[in-house]
Amino acid sequence: MRRTTPSAAGAALLLAALVGWAGPARPRAQATPFMPVDDVRPGMTGTGRTVFSGDTIEEFRVNVIGVLRNVVGPRRDLILARLEGGPIATAGVIQGMSGSPVFINGRLVGAVSYALGSFPKEPLAGITPIAEMIDAVRLPAPARASDLGVQWPATPASVYGAIQRLTDRVRAPLGRPPGDLRVVGPASLEDLAPTLRPIGAAMVVSGFDPAVNRDLQSALGQSVDGQAPTSGTRAAAAPPTLRPGDAVGMSMIRGDLEMGATGTVTYVDGNRVYAFGHPFLNLGPSSYAMTRARVFTVLPSLDTSMKIATLGPVIGAMTQDRSTAVGGLLGAGPRELEVNLTLSSGSAPDRKLTFFVIHDQLLTPLFAYVSILNSLIAYERQAGTLTVQASGKVSFGGGDEVEIDDVFSGETGAPLAAAGITAPIGLAAGNDFRPALAERLDVTLRVTEEQEAATIERAWLDTTRPRPGATHTLNVQLRHYRGATETVTVPIEMPAQAAGPLTLLISDAATLNGLEQRDLRPAKAASWPALLAQMNTMRRNNRLYVRLIATTPGAVVGGDTLPALPASVRTVLDEDKTVASAPVTKTVVGAWERRVNRALRGSRELTLTLRPGSTPSAPVNR
Repeated sequence: MRRTTPSAAGAALLLAALVGWAGPARPRAQATPFMPVDDVRPGMTGTGRTVFSGDTIEEFRVNVIGVLRNVVGPRRDLILARLEGGPIATAGVIQGMSGSPVFINGRLVGAVSYALGSFPKEPLAGITPIAEMIDAVRLPAPARASDLGVQWPATPASVYGAIQRLTDRVRAPLGRPPGDLRVVGPASLEDLAPTLRPIGAAMVVSGFDPAVNRDLQSALGQSVDGQAPTSGTRAAAAPPTLRPGDAVGMSMIRGDLEMGATGTVTYVDGNRVYAFGHPFLNLGPSSYAMTRARVFTVLPSLDTSMKIATLGPVIGAMTQDRSTAVGGLLGAGPRELEVNLTLSSGSAPDRKLTFFVIHDQLLTPLFAYVSILNSLIAYERQAGTLTVQASGKVSFGGGDEVEIDDVFSGETGAPLAAAGITAPIGLAAGNDFRPALAERLDVTLRVTEEQEAATIERAWLDTTRPRPGATHTLNVQLRHYRGATETVTVPIEMPAQAAGPLTLLISDAATLNGLEQRDLRPAKAASWPALLAQMNTMRRNNRLYVRLIATTPGAVVGGDTLPALPASVRTVLDEDKTVASAPVTKTVVGAWERRVNRALRGSRELTLTLRPGSTPSAPVNR
């Protein structure tokens, strides 16, 4: 059965309904007429528009070969065409042409969006019909991002792996749908479908260290232009305008670092912009800063030719990243994470960097991590011991803040620092209670090329007979990396109601985290305020942690630890399925900590017995 498509005369009315996702349409003097895909015939010729250099729109010839039906998905078609003109003759289909509008007999057909085959001898391209582009980006409903499997604090491998998993979904060649039982026969247009792939946006990376640049190229699976100079990206003073065929950018990081993608505008309807003709990362509702873009030249390649381009001023927001197009609104830019970073080193004056990171549940933590890591290794050595002292805060708006105060030292000091600083951003972005994307990160990193670390060597109390309710002094001897020692003290007030054998644990952050996960079963936050409190009490490397632990059965109920529960109470909690509880074999009956100026490692344990009315005696060492 032949599908019914709107006539050209009714296209304007259909368009007004389809683009309602962005609010009421602006009145315009004359609507661009569309050519429905069912009116496209083999042998038709048309004209495409794109920018090959500077900001001048140039035309190229389009020769229609046929229409591939249902190739991108159910009722998702592609028009197959041969391109001619300009640098296309030697470069073929060019990365960055995505979205180039194609007109036949004065009517807009769609956007150049797909390339055919590897190392093709002719520039064959797929054209996404304009009606499908408009239909794809009209959906207003926000979608919760899926989990990418990144545990915060993160590692470089997990961050780049998450970015690669995002791009893998959109860069693979198109294959036949599951259950396709087409009879094998002579080659047809449909048989070419598995070799179609999105042309891809021309990636722009400026200000990144070569090592980070290579990792990003691998993760993004795209050719990256790392040579283009960074241009200013502040909002344009004049009202922004774009034309079909203009170069357009999408920013993920901008400012003193720049990372984004450039493509081509397909259609402009008032303040609404449609581009690319295929997804960028297929995030659905999105929040990229829309920028102008300038093309320096075309780099021909036997593999994938690309435009060498740079991002320009912010002129709006890309609010949709869908399967057949990206779309957005001209005007004010979107909300972003503002990062203010100060790098302090004894070998050079302080460096102050400012950049803005896309606001997105998945991408904000990933690219905040990449930005901090790149800033560190761009100015500090990558091999050898490094110590990073971090101080500052992460702000989520409304007075909600997480303090940063930590030390990272060792061969992997830079990745550890990037992970620790961005951990609150990642944990907040994935919370189950409320949208909580960080609005501002202010951080100072003091970097030294030596190991500022100490090991917990021994510990002792000022008495062998501690008393319930009494305050005793805990002495801890630390041995520095080069052998020097220092002794720090912590006042310990014994619980008034505690009695019997107890264990006093003196440890670093990693040891305490392991104990809590294994034996103490810390409760998960049950609200946003509780999560915020947990993030502010995250274990830090420059802390000496002291815990008084009782080996008595208890339970974690509603986020609170209930120690030394009678057997009858534990039985009731175990049988009551309406109460979220977890049994524990150890409970903390006292907690203290002391801040130090270096990273701590190791642990010691003291076994003691509290007896009411006992008198102090000489200290004991461990």
